[in-house]
Amino acid sequence: MNTEELLGQIRNDRIHGATELAIMSIEGIQRVALASDSVDQAGLRQQTQDLVAALATCRPSMVALGNLLERLLQSFAHVETDDFQKLLELGCTDLLDFVQNARTRAVMNMVGLIDANDVVMTHSISSTVRNVFLELKRAEAHNHVIVTESRPGDEGKILAKFLAEIGVKTTYITEAQIDLWMPKTDKVVLGADTVLPDGSVINKCGTNLMALSARYHGIPVYVCAETFKQSANNDYELEKMDPAELNLGIAGVNVSNTYFERVPAELITEWINERPLGSQT
Repeated sequence: MNTEELLGQIRNDRIHGATELAIMSIEGIQRVALASDSVDQAGLRQQTQDLVAALATCRPSMVALGNLLERLLQSFAHVETDDFQKLLELGCTDLLDFVQNARTRAVMNMVGLIDANDVVMTHSISSTVRNVFLELKRAEAHNHVIVTESRPGDEGKILAKFLAEIGVKTTYITEAQIDLWMPKTDKVVLGADTVLPDGSVINKCGTNLMALSARYHGIPVYVCAETFKQSANNDYELEKMDPAELNLGIAGVNVSNTYFERVPAELITEWINERPLGSQT
């Protein structure tokens, strides 16, 4: 894999959440650098810095990319070495361990808030939330998960398939059915691509509809997301994708394909991250 292939993969991905894309980016940086046969270590360092900078900004609705890649930059920014490839390999490995550990702790915190027979509704696909369901199954819980299709992209199908394969009772619905199914739900559990300092989150469009329905029906809404997804300020950008993805094809009709939206803090019961419960904010 070369630099342009990695950038294209991350920029065009439609089915992975922020944590998975961050992991893919870090692993990709590692592969690109290790594949280089350049003896110019200073040149390789600069190429890596340029790649990291490009990746950090290629998915503006996913602040985790920028946060984690800045952490990677800092790991080698002021370190002099004759073997930059080795330094970068160690930095990437340490960062991947950090991400995995944070995700695992966030997952276990969320698992502790879900009862064994709860009906849980979720939207889109988050690797953190997916792992919550996996851990519940390992604990021999008997949850029923309601999964939205999450158009466009239908990544809900990927989650539904995963849940079926591990033996979790699953119902797959359109976003239009969210309010119909909400009264049958005990908890809403969602991931997030960005957490803003004001307590709101950025996630796949449809999340706000689910949170509004949950508020109306008195259902708690939990956002399970690691702290590396928190932005330093309340500024955000909502990514827009190719309108052709909606397959309308009618001349004279404008097509909107905005992928992400902001969910206000007042619709979120609690943000669950890797910190001990009770000290989440």
